[in-house]
Amino acid sequence: MAAFSHADTINLTSGSGNIYPTMSGFNFHFYGGGYDIFIPYALDVYNGDLVKCIPCDPTQLHVLFGDAGQFAYGKQYNGQQFVDGSIQFNAVSFVSSLAPNGILTVTYTATASLSLFLVNSVTSQQIGPFVWGDPNQPWYITARFKPDTGLPVYEFLGATLSTSIAPEPATIVLLGTGILPLLLGVRGRLSRSGNSTRH
Repeated sequence: MAAFSHADTINLTSGSGNIYPTMSGFNFHFYGGGYDIFIPYALDVYNGDLVKCIPCDPTQLHVLFGDAGQFAYGKQYNGQQFVDGSIQFNAVSFVSSLAPNGILTVTYTATASLSLFLVNSVTSQQIGPFVWGDPNQPWYITARFKPDTGLPVYEFLGATLSTSIAPEPATIVLLGTGILPLLLGVRGRLSRSGNSTRH
C-alpha cells in the first residue's frame, strides 16, 4: 500500500451503516478512491440525537450522529490499525410513517461531514484524509422508534444508513406480492392502445 501524506485527500462517494439503540454500538462502510473503510465499532464514547433519544421527539432531531476520535478498523480489530477523525450526520428533512402497532419509522435526509485517517499504530503511517466528496449527495437514515407509554414521545430502536434511498413501504409490498410488475404491464398496454387509437 502506498504511503499518503496529510495533503492527499481521498473522496468517499458512497456508504452504508447501522446505529444501535442505547449506546450499544454502530458500524459504517465508506467507499471511494479504491478504498473500502469498514468501521465495526467505536473505540470511545460517541454522541448524537438518535442515541440520546431516551425518550425524545423524533421530529426535533438535528445532529443525528457525531463522533470524533479513534474508531476500530476492519472486520477484526487487531490493535495495529485504526481510523482517526470525525463523523457527523445532520438532518435536513424527514418523512415518517406510523404502523398500527405504534412503531414510528422516520427517514431522514442528512448531510455528511467526514474527515478520517487510516493509521498504523506501529509505524504511525497515515493514509488520508478521507472526506465526503460530494456535498450534494445526501445520506438517508431510516430510524425506528417505539412510543413511550402514556407520553407523546418515543424511544429509539435503531437505524440504517445508506447513500441510496430505500423504496417506499407501499412499493416494497407491491414488489413482494408481484403486483407491481402486473400494474406496470397494464399501464404499458394501456399506453400502447392509447397510441394506436390516435393513429
